[in-house]
Amino acid sequence: MTPERSGPTTAVATLSGAAFGAAAVVLGAGVVADLPEGWAAVFCALVLAAVGTTVRAAGSRPEPAASPGTPAAGPEDAVPGDGPGLGKTTTTARVAASRGRSSRVAAAAVWALALLAGGIWAVSAGDDDARDDTAEGGPTASAKPTASASLDGKPAVAWTVPGVGQKYDRGVGSWGLGSAVVQGRIDGLFAYDAADGSVRWSVPAPTREALCGITPDIEEGIGLVAHGRHEKPCATLVAVRTSDGKVMWQRKLAGEGLVKGALAVGGTTAVTAEDGAVRARSAESGEQRWQRPVPKECATLAVDADATRTLLVEQCGNGARLLALDTRTGAQRWTRSLPVESKATASVVSVSPAVVAVDEADARGTHAFLVFDDKGATTASVPLSGPEGVLSASGAVGDGSTVRPLVLDGLLITLAEHESLVPDRVVAYSLKDGRKAWAYDNEFQTSALAVEPDGRVAFLGSDASVTLLDPATGKAATVLKPDVDKLPDVSIEPELLPVTGGHVVLNQILMQAEPAAFALR
Repeated sequence: MTPERSGPTTAVATLSGAAFGAAAVVLGAGVVADLPEGWAAVFCALVLAAVGTTVRAAGSRPEPAASPGTPAAGPEDAVPGDGPGLGKTTTTARVAASRGRSSRVAAAAVWALALLAGGIWAVSAGDDDARDDTAEGGPTASAKPTASASLDGKPAVAWTVPGVGQKYDRGVGSWGLGSAVVQGRIDGLFAYDAADGSVRWSVPAPTREALCGITPDIEEGIGLVAHGRHEKPCATLVAVRTSDGKVMWQRKLAGEGLVKGALAVGGTTAVTAEDGAVRARSAESGEQRWQRPVPKECATLAVDADATRTLLVEQCGNGARLLALDTRTGAQRWTRSLPVESKATASVVSVSPAVVAVDEADARGTHAFLVFDDKGATTASVPLSGPEGVLSASGAVGDGSTVRPLVLDGLLITLAEHESLVPDRVVAYSLKDGRKAWAYDNEFQTSALAVEPDGRVAFLGSDASVTLLDPATGKAATVLKPDVDKLPDVSIEPELLPVTGGHVVLNQILMQAEPAAFALR
């Protein structure tokens, strides 16, 4: 008998073993990570099927050819058919040959399908990778997040500045410069580079003096701070150029010094409420431009200014009024009595349009945001406490958290304590009629508000996430969650400042071991 030809069978077995090993690797990776899905699962299934048919084809090889002189198969070698007669009977060799050819055809067909599925899988995987690169800020990603759809980003904590001072030390405020942020700490004014957190410049407070006041904003590259000694008046006023930290001028204030929180910069004019008067000085030189004596039995509650208008809230006896002055000259434009009949606290939320927050001692009195037109007429009132919860205001006005609300595109936007004793909702009201425009509920505590360069509303969560909202609808456009094992600690009453390429969080009150500042990029 002629020996069997084993070469092709060995090759088939080898190739089948290799294919089976490859499929096993793919499936094993799927078990470790995620089970194959879509075309990956189809490919793996077809490879295993192809291996099975190939092995069957190898096992169904035809009998070796008979040597010359070998007798033909006899009846005892015949395989019974389905019925009687020679037409229903064949030899074992013919059956094996037929089955071998069928198995090889089937194996080839299944291998072809497996190759086709593998090609489709490879193409679709490439498309998915491209989409993933875009979603994670890859080469094709837009530098500006899309405002029309939700997108979960994972910024890194780019840098941190360790906390300084004693427990419960309180900062006085901050300024955003785009490529840097300026923090008013108890020990002075510090400008951090937004890229790496390095200190660009600083204006340390004098020995045994602490910062006790800061302007809400800067104008023409100049801001004001004030400092004073322990249990003494906040009596030293300092103008600082924000580009390099140069002290432009310094003034000692008389008497009781600066009224708490009553300093502002409008255009090139610095406006302060001091002991017995409201004064305006050149922001560049400190030269006095005008002063307005505070009437007898009156007290200044709040001041803010822009380049053209200064708003002044005064309480005289049990009544109160709002005055609009010309920032450049001090001339009175209009005055409006406020609905107040008891001692009150107040803050200026916005100069143009005019919005103030008022909270008086009388429980049945005025506790609201009040909106005025350009002639001083009241156009809207929003209660500090209502169906949406207890609203946050600036200057510790009211029972809510101290947060500087936003006035944007005809809306007053602030935080609210809705379902808990801490702010957990962002809510917007129309400046035209005071009606609610929208509300956004947050799973975690909401801590600070800011306006993005593209006009969206940003709020900081207690989990150090930053959520961007469409100001027209209140819908979330982007949620930025730090991709770190340990989240940076967020203190109470932090501040959120958008900067070039990300955000900076300033912890203005040191509670435990929170950083003074950290950046998310």
